[in-house]
Amino acid sequence: MQAFANDVAEKMNDSVKSDKESLDMMDNHGPLFSAGEIIFPDESIDRPYTRYGYKISNMNFLVPEQTVSEVIQNPKIFSLPNSPAWIEGLINIRGNIIPVMNIDKLLKNLSGDKLKSILVLNKTDSKTAIAILISDLPISLEIGESKTTASEYPEILRDYINDGFNQNNVDWIEFNPQDLFKKLANKVID
Repeated sequence: MQAFANDVAEKMNDSVKSDKESLDMMDNHGPLFSAGEIIFPDESIDRPYTRYGYKISNMNFLVPEQTVSEVIQNPKIFSLPNSPAWIEGLINIRGNIIPVMNIDKLLKNLSGDKLKSILVLNKTDSKTAIAILISDLPISLEIGESKTTASEYPEILRDYINDGFNQNNVDWIEFNPQDLFKKLANKVID
């Protein structure tokens, strides 16, 4: 038993020596980055602006800035009787009932693309939160200064488009589906 205890103590001492040697090596070489470089990066370096984009059929949209969003795959959508065709139904997200909008049906797009996921927008505010059916998972985009036009997009969407960007010869449009939903919902109520 004493031999076992001596063996464990020797291994612990070796481990402590190894840790001290590693720390000494780091002290001699210095850290790779200072805390200031990590927390406050060099502002003179031009970095691309990162946004998230999603697709609905053949249209490419950007998630609105300052919007907290979440993607839900294969959710249970509860139908809403006597609602317009573009309202797919309602979903329950952690106790919040959120309407699901199908922009493809609103545009009467008969492309036959299967909308696979739901993008929940502004999920922190249950009064303005909406969900939209999207074709695929959102992707991360590095937005540059290359602007584009939204003239090829359907007229019903143009009032809710703020700007457009081009990345790798693909146009990505800033679109506000919440405002479109409010306007359409008011028309239904009137």
